[in-house]
Amino acid sequence: METAVALVREQGLRQLSMRTLAERLRVTPMALYKHVANRDALVLLCAEALLQTLVLPVEPRLVLPEGQRLVLPAEQQEPVAWLRQLAGRLRTVGLAHPGLMDFLLEQGPVVHTALVILDRTVSGLHAAGIPWKEAGALHNTFFSWLAGAIRRQEPWGVGPPGTPPPFERFFAAAQALPARDYPGLAHSVPHMRATDVEREFEASLGFMLEGIQRRIDARQVPARKRARRPR
Repeated sequence: METAVALVREQGLRQLSMRTLAERLRVTPMALYKHVANRDALVLLCAEALLQTLVLPVEPRLVLPEGQRLVLPAEQQEPVAWLRQLAGRLRTVGLAHPGLMDFLLEQGPVVHTALVILDRTVSGLHAAGIPWKEAGALHNTFFSWLAGAIRRQEPWGVGPPGTPPPFERFFAAAQALPARDYPGLAHSVPHMRATDVEREFEASLGFMLEGIQRRIDARQVPARKRARRPR
């Protein structure tokens, strides 16, 4: 698995095969089948190994079944702060191992660590007042965006010196259109072009987390009003 992870770091998860791994280990491909059933099993094991390197933030706060908040240590976090930290850490792992985000987008949280993330995210959102069904939908929306954002960045910075920056064809096509007919493009494209990948990611992450926080706040306001009613 150490060799497989090294290959993924160098070539990407899609390029990983029984043959490439066997060549690196200097064994025959058939020798690998004594340990791994097939390529799908190899990729799954590799994805699990990669996600196991992810250090999860302190868990989101939980509540008692009757809705009362538990008394927890100070290091416990609200779910949005937990998601922000987790997003940064998952992005680091994803960018270091091309193809991992493709696997998660295609297969979903099939590996154990991804299931743990799902459980803790949904539980934390529910503890903050979000119904279970909505918490699951928020998890799916957030992590689909995150995986896509990481996947989109993978080609950035890859290529020999002198390679044109990403999306140059898009910028050229957009700026070739008359501004009077396409004012949205005329006003927004220059800002898009001037934004580097780090600022773009942080801005997008902020939009996502702000939306989640607003839904939490909207659920908590009625709860606070009910708590103030005289008995």
